[in-house]
Amino acid sequence: MKLAVLGCGRMGSAMIRGILASGITRPEDVAVSCGSPQSTQRAAEALGVPAATSNAGAVASADVVFLSVKPAQAQEAVSGVAGELPGKLLLSMVAGIRSEALHKAVQGGARIVRSMPNTAVRLRKGVTAIARGVGADIADIDLARKVFSSVGSVIEVREEDLDTVTAVSGSGPAFALLMLEALAQGGIDGGLDPAVARSFASGALAAAAALVLETGDSPLSLRAEITSPGGTTAAGLSALEEAHFPQAVRSAVRAARQRAAELSVPER
Repeated sequence: MKLAVLGCGRMGSAMIRGILASGITRPEDVAVSCGSPQSTQRAAEALGVPAATSNAGAVASADVVFLSVKPAQAQEAVSGVAGELPGKLLLSMVAGIRSEALHKAVQGGARIVRSMPNTAVRLRKGVTAIARGVGADIADIDLARKVFSSVGSVIEVREEDLDTVTAVSGSGPAFALLMLEALAQGGIDGGLDPAVARSFASGALAAAAALVLETGDSPLSLRAEITSPGGTTAAGLSALEEAHFPQAVRSAVRAARQRAAELSVPER
């Protein structure tokens, strides 16, 4: 499978690292193209893959094209390679930009599947949402699932749900890291060594996620198992409730979802 990656930011680079680690394709079959020849060369050297001389050059020999540019650049980037896209699968990892807009920009010259991976794809532990876009068929969804399954789990959703997925899964790790940072700081405030506090805080969040994923039980029921009446956990949860922590997290999801929706509207 020959891949082209347009955009060498954190997510594009993370996907390349994860895919190469999985063995689904070889480094020589991945071409990258970034915003400038200099940035393309730096990214190619860092990732151990060929540097394309242009977006069109990267796409020309590819079977699958990853679009990993900033939302404001997405339509211009694909319109510039429209002539090279017919018969190819375009996997957009761009937040907010609808497949209809991309389809129009390439003049109908590509089959489009939208996706929203999270940053753990670089460790092959990501969770990726995929959605069938304009021109795509079941075979395209199956191919997208195969590619993203090489770097973690894959969940198919409706395209209209992707803004919410972006907020929960794409932005969610940053929200969780803020929680981790605060949890570790609480340990530091209590006298723990910073490295030790971070280890315990990281383990706590990893344990919570593992319990949900491996037992299939709800966070609410699992939390009840951990919380003894009048105990330490109950005291801490009460403080979080008083600080409106659950409402704050839900507000963060709403804000991120709204921003994803705004990205679909071209700036004037």
